[in-house]
Amino acid sequence: MRRYLTALLAALALLLPVAAIGCGGGNDNSGGSSDGLSAADNLKIDQDRADIEEFCTLAPTPKGDLYDRAFITVVSAVDELIIVYKKDPGANFHDALKDRDIKMSQLAQDEAKKLKGCGKDGKAQSAKLTQALQSG
Repeated sequence: MRRYLTALLAALALLLPVAAIGCGGGNDNSGGSSDGLSAADNLKIDQDRADIEEFCTLAPTPKGDLYDRAFITVVSAVDELIIVYKKDPGANFHDALKDRDIKMSQLAQDEAKKLKGCGKDGKAQSAKLTQALQSG
């Protein structure tokens, strides 16, 4: 038992400095560009895009619990997208899957266009996003 505790303390002593350093440097921008979104905002936008995609997949059958959950999620996703867009419309979102940067204004326009084809609820969310783009 004593050897176990000693080994555990030794492991903790080695891990503590690593935990203090963290996972990254002081630059919270993603994609390597100085005008990029923070890593947290970039992850939010990634999730929002996935939520919009899922909603649009379910939009042809707007009934049932699964659709209701996707609708609630897409309302939150659009709200969050608007908040991040309004923080800095000229910022870049880094799309890690395609290793490219997209201006937030272009991304928001693309998502509004996508939502427009996702039934009446999608059109309502598209209108909300488009209104936010126009009000700048």
